[in-house]
Amino acid sequence: MPKLLSDAEVAQFKRDGYLFPVTAFGADEARDCAERVARYERETGKSAMKTLSFKAHVAFAMFSGLIRHPRILDAVEDVLGPDLVCWGSSFFLKAAHSPKYISWHADTYYYGLEPQDTVTVWFAFTPSNRASGCIRVIPGSHLEDTPFDQTPSEHNMLGRGQTTQDVDESAAVYMPLEPGQFSMHHERLVHSSEPNGADYRRIGYSIHYCPTHVRQTKFAGDDRPSAALVRGVDETGHWEHETMTTADFDPAAWTWAEEQRRRFLSRAR
Repeated sequence: MPKLLSDAEVAQFKRDGYLFPVTAFGADEARDCAERVARYERETGKSAMKTLSFKAHVAFAMFSGLIRHPRILDAVEDVLGPDLVCWGSSFFLKAAHSPKYISWHADTYYYGLEPQDTVTVWFAFTPSNRASGCIRVIPGSHLEDTPFDQTPSEHNMLGRGQTTQDVDESAAVYMPLEPGQFSMHHERLVHSSEPNGADYRRIGYSIHYCPTHVRQTKFAGDDRPSAALVRGVDETGHWEHETMTTADFDPAAWTWAEEQRRRFLSRAR
């Protein structure tokens, strides 16, 4: 029996590859999260979009706690099972009236996970809607292989420009979210987002979960990838377990997370 989602919602996720909206907490708590991102940028002079792009949860108590939020984990467990790791989290920020967009793509081609059984939770810190460039998806596209090419462009937020061609945009479903809500989509699902035409910065937090039995195939032998064990048990040995920080911002943990990002990117080429 599902913990949070209904049987119909679980069936819809398996059929369509996505689900929204699910509420984790209120607007005030989401505002605190957005302020923590802004404070990080003020204090370090770094862009959260550029530097918190793989394991953003590692250096912050707030985000290390968020990836373990019970309502998020209940929803993920309902579709993936009880033994879960979070292997990555990133911020996606679009400035007000920014031309930045994300091309149609599916994540599965560069995650390197086997089996391809990952759920992305996209959490809204500010309103994410059609005006501000929310995620849009092609229902059922996770059930088939979709060809793509790599065509970088000036405003594409995907650095390699990975793009799925010949997408029927008339089938697209937009996934608007209020602050404190999240959506879920399967890693094979074709998705994108349009530019932000709103008067505020759109801040979203992308969290990646998979069952503990899933392998990261870009690593081999004793060179294991890292992940946070967020629920259940891990008897596989596929993942080096990350610790939960208690610091508001831990520079040493941030440096470690940057090294993990470089390791991953060196294998994802």
